[in-house]
Amino acid sequence: MAKFPKHPQYIPIIKWQSWEQRALEQVDTSLRPRVRPCIEVRTSKQHLNLMSKLQKIWPHEVLVDYSNPSGQLTHTRQAELLDFLQHAVQQKIPASPVLGPAYLATMGAKFVKLASALPFVAIRLRLNALTLPLDKLQLVQGAFAWLKAAGIKGTLIVDLGVSPKDWQPAQVASFGQDLRSLATIGYESIHLISGAYPASLASVKTGTANFQRSDWLFWSDVNANVPDLAVGFGDYGTLSPEWTEKILELRSNRIALRYTRDNNWLILRADGKTTSDSIAISEILVNSYPNDFKGAGYSFGDLLLSERSDPNFPLKKKRCGHYHITEAWSHHIAYVLREQY
Repeated sequence: MAKFPKHPQYIPIIKWQSWEQRALEQVDTSLRPRVRPCIEVRTSKQHLNLMSKLQKIWPHEVLVDYSNPSGQLTHTRQAELLDFLQHAVQQKIPASPVLGPAYLATMGAKFVKLASALPFVAIRLRLNALTLPLDKLQLVQGAFAWLKAAGIKGTLIVDLGVSPKDWQPAQVASFGQDLRSLATIGYESIHLISGAYPASLASVKTGTANFQRSDWLFWSDVNANVPDLAVGFGDYGTLSPEWTEKILELRSNRIALRYTRDNNWLILRADGKTTSDSIAISEILVNSYPNDFKGAGYSFGDLLLSERSDPNFPLKKKRCGHYHITEAWSHHIAYVLREQY
């Protein structure tokens, strides 16, 4: 049951890659109405994959962002975004484009026509500090005026990138007032998004560790400061905001479990990346952390962990390797929606 029923849907920022797709596809039916994923489409190959697979994997409300990691939308990506939006309109997919406020006015008449037939346009405002500069405020105001003139509904995402590691009450209060300024503009909703998952697990040797979920903790403090604004929650889940496709080939040769808990992620790291390593750390999580492990029925990710740790489950059916990415995301989404938001 939703803890914040008057707040907008939870937005996980998800890369459009096969193991993340599996996690989305397996979100429990009862939870799907409460989540609106923001899918980041970074390459032409991912664009084609999205066109062919989205309707099967996630035929629900969804945000799509074709920008690069810094928020830039190149001419090639802009053309591909328009192709996707045309596909979404034709196939009646409830997808909404995500754009930086500076790019909106450059999108042209075709964008206006297509966006008018879709739920809304989400403006993604990227901030690198807990302050709202005047020029950024003016950009967001201008974007709303442009959308209103075109008869298109708009929502606002305030994206901090990497979550603040610590903060003072005065900073929360000040940032809350910045959000209040944004709320007066007229957007349908506002979300505050950041990511606290570390860019590297190099500090974790073989064994256990935990990392604070500052994304959730900071949002909680801000939400408590301005509860009347109903600021939506979003995060980068079990992937760092600093992650890029270039890092894809640099994946570690040691497997790690990432298990979302109330205020932190429990990390269990193996010494290798074999099936035996996957099974060993799964057994540790399930058997040594009974107060944390939620059981096979909690999410698809928890089911994978349960099967892998069960000595009576056939070895050849135990899903390991990259399934750890799927299970981490799957459990994370379930935890946020079942326990927190």
